[in-house]
Amino acid sequence: MLALSCLLAVHCGTVRQVSQQKADVTLADSIWTFSQTRPDGFTLHLATWTEPTVGISVSYEDTQHSHGRECLEAVIGHAKTHSGHIGGWFNSSDSLYYFDSVRIFPEDSLSAAILFGREHHQIAIYRLSTGEEIYL
Repeated sequence: MLALSCLLAVHCGTVRQVSQQKADVTLADSIWTFSQTRPDGFTLHLATWTEPTVGISVSYEDTQHSHGRECLEAVIGHAKTHSGHIGGWFNSSDSLYYFDSVRIFPEDSLSAAILFGREHHQIAIYRLSTGEEIYL
């Protein structure tokens, strides 16, 4: 069936768009399920389905305030056209699980990560290796 969708996608732009949307929904469903196994949060690289353990995760402003399953397609779309990473985290103050498209900076690029975070109106950034929230 996937091969048929890919074949049809080559011949008809409309079908390609629908197939991509279905792929995103499937990916969104997978990420939603994955997030349920990470109640405290996660960072995930979409192309490799791996969780980076080093670096500084900084959210893009464009996907701020995205919470719940219904927001995942938009966050995935943004991540695919930017750094390819998604972060999820539970906000205990409003009891909502948020999803963000995130950029990962090298550990030794704290100044650049802080600058990017401020440019994107973030309250904090996250050091993956230590689990440290760095408030801006």
